[in-house]
Amino acid sequence: MGIKILAVGDLHIGRLPSRLPESLKARALDFSPARAWEQTVELACSEGVHAVVLAGDVVESDRDFFEALPRLQAGIEKLTEAGIRILAVTGNHDVQVLPKLAARIPSFELLGEGGEWQSVTLQADKAESLTLWGWSFPAAQVRSSPLADFPGRLGSEPAIGVLHCDRDQSDSPYAPVTSGELRAAGLDGWLLGHIHQPDDLGPQNPAGYLGSVVGLDAGEAGQRGPWLLEWDGGVLKRFSQMPLGPIRWQRLTVDLAGVTEPTQVASRFADAMDQLSMELDERGDRSQLIAIRLTLTGETTLSNDALLDAMPEAEQTRHLSGHTERAWFIERYRIEAKPYTPLEEIARRDDQPGLLAKRLLTLEQNDGDPARERLIDEAMQVAEHTLSDGGWRDLPGERPTREQVAGWLQARGQDALRAMLAGEQD
Repeated sequence: MGIKILAVGDLHIGRLPSRLPESLKARALDFSPARAWEQTVELACSEGVHAVVLAGDVVESDRDFFEALPRLQAGIEKLTEAGIRILAVTGNHDVQVLPKLAARIPSFELLGEGGEWQSVTLQADKAESLTLWGWSFPAAQVRSSPLADFPGRLGSEPAIGVLHCDRDQSDSPYAPVTSGELRAAGLDGWLLGHIHQPDDLGPQNPAGYLGSVVGLDAGEAGQRGPWLLEWDGGVLKRFSQMPLGPIRWQRLTVDLAGVTEPTQVASRFADAMDQLSMELDERGDRSQLIAIRLTLTGETTLSNDALLDAMPEAEQTRHLSGHTERAWFIERYRIEAKPYTPLEEIARRDDQPGLLAKRLLTLEQNDGDPARERLIDEAMQVAEHTLSDGGWRDLPGERPTREQVAGWLQARGQDALRAMLAGEQD
């Protein structure tokens, strides 16, 4: 018999999903991390795993101790009754609350408490074992790498690290580590917490971020859930995400190229929703609610108002075709559709739409056209001034490239041109 564990990334019990429709706000707990924890426990029991491993930020904050305690305790009792161990490391959000929980719940095992590396061994039978190394935040901020004090693996059995950290961010106050340090530690994989976007993990790439178990806003779009790992004969045979988050934030693009009638808009959207439903079924996605951020693209003769009138009302919940248990709503629209009239024709006009069309045609040139370069230069100056001013200066991330700025100019220019042409039709 091999060893199976269920690895859980950032849960943040105590938070609730944002931007729910008014009709669903009273049911926010049904789509929360607390519900995701219940589903995780159910999955662990049904899969017969040997351990559930939590990679930090299990609880949103110390203020959520009394909310988290009964929910975690109920799940831990079910896991313990099923013979499943529960191991965790603390993250920067729950550095105070997890030790309190461990003190109250004996079967809740906290690894590496106080910032000291600790190892435990999971045993399936005499021939199959797995070592887990863990390190927990000793304070809410840690500016040095925990791996500087890693003692090194022991023995030849498979060994996995569990760590809440900020990878390749040297000035981070949240346990900064480098990819090189993770590789140099000599372990067979790493279960990382802190970043909510999961890495592309698998048996061939067993080291990275598990991601959040359930997305809490549109910034955490895509598949979410814990990860099932299985070893057989000392070899990692399975490392797959189990998409069970109760709410899924989904970005959906509908191409309206050639659309001339409002009924065609609704038809294109319905086709896209049917495709999405089929893909979710194929992946085994268990979400009960899909929050859609919709982008409309393509060339069409319809105005913005006509497009919106043809679409479902935002924030109104409906059910996916053939799924009475899975609802959806449109969280936000974004219209990037272009006017159907060719830009070359509009550019012949001697008015504001004509001037804007000329600028858009210039931006489409990719052969070093001097006029295009001047437009981008002017936009870069404005962008640099904005990013260097006030609160924008402190935002993380790289400065935009010239081609990114050119893309923004085109997108906003198309929006403005559509509005101008739509105004002429009114």
